[in-house]
Amino acid sequence: MSEMSEQQNVLNTYNFNFSVQAVDGELLPSPVFRLVLNIAYGYSVGKLKKGYYISVNNDIYFVSQQAIQVTTLSEAEKVFAFLNKTQIPFTISVKREKTCSGYQYVMLNDVASNTQFYTLKSFQIFKGLWREIEGAIHQTSYPSITRFSGGKLDWVLELQPEHKLSFTQGSVISAIPFANQGHLQVLKLNYSDVFAIPYYLYSKRKQVTLFNHSLQGDLVVIPLGIERKIIKVLNETTEVTSPDHEPVNLPQGEYLLFHPIPRPDNAVD
Repeated sequence: MSEMSEQQNVLNTYNFNFSVQAVDGELLPSPVFRLVLNIAYGYSVGKLKKGYYISVNNDIYFVSQQAIQVTTLSEAEKVFAFLNKTQIPFTISVKREKTCSGYQYVMLNDVASNTQFYTLKSFQIFKGLWREIEGAIHQTSYPSITRFSGGKLDWVLELQPEHKLSFTQGSVISAIPFANQGHLQVLKLNYSDVFAIPYYLYSKRKQVTLFNHSLQGDLVVIPLGIERKIIKVLNETTEVTSPDHEPVNLPQGEYLLFHPIPRPDNAVD
C-alpha cells in the first residue's frame, strides 16, 4: 500500500463505540431471552431466542446464539410455562403486529418493546368456544400481551416489569477502509483493549454470506442486522467472492463488512 493510500485511510478512519449489556453498571456475560412476536404467517408466537444485546453507537443489536420457532399452540404453551416457572427476565420484540388482512393480530398493552425486561406473572391459553367468549369480554391490563385471531382470543400474557435494558460505557473501535467489492465495504478493525469485543459474542462459521458476497474458511462472526457483520479470519487468509466481481483477499484479522440493503429495482452487487 502506498504512503498516499495509507494517509487517505487514516483520514477515512471511522471510530465507533461498542458496548455490551450490563445490569447496575456491571458486565452481564450470561445470555438473555428474547420473545419475538411475528404472526405474519400465522405463527402462534414467532421465536424464542437466547443471546446477547450489544450497542454500536446509537444502534442496538441482539446477537442470537440459539433460537426456536414457536408455530403451534402447544409449543406456545410450553414456552409460556417455561418463562412462568423459571421467572427468567426476557425482552419482547415485534416483527409483525398483524397479518395483511388483519385477521390475526397482537395487542401490546403498555409494553416497552426491546427496552424493558419482564418476567411472566401468569398466562392463559384459550381453546374452542372459550376463544370466542373470552375475545368478546376480555379487558386489557397493564402490562400485558394478547393475541387474537378473527376476534377470538388465543392467549394472554400478564407481565411484571423488572429492569430496563442498559449497557456498559464501552470501548472505542476504529475501522479503517480496507477494500470494496461492488457495494460491499470491508473495513479493518483495530482496538487496543483485548476485551473490547467479548469472545462469547462470536459464533463459529465455515461460510458467511452477505447478499451475493461470500467467504469460506475458519471464521468467527458477530451479525449486526442484515447489513453488517463483524468477521474474524482465523486462518492465514481467505477470499471474499462474488459472481459479479473479482475476489478480494482478506489476510488473518478482524473486519467489519457493510452492504446496504439493495433497492427492489436494483440488482445486488
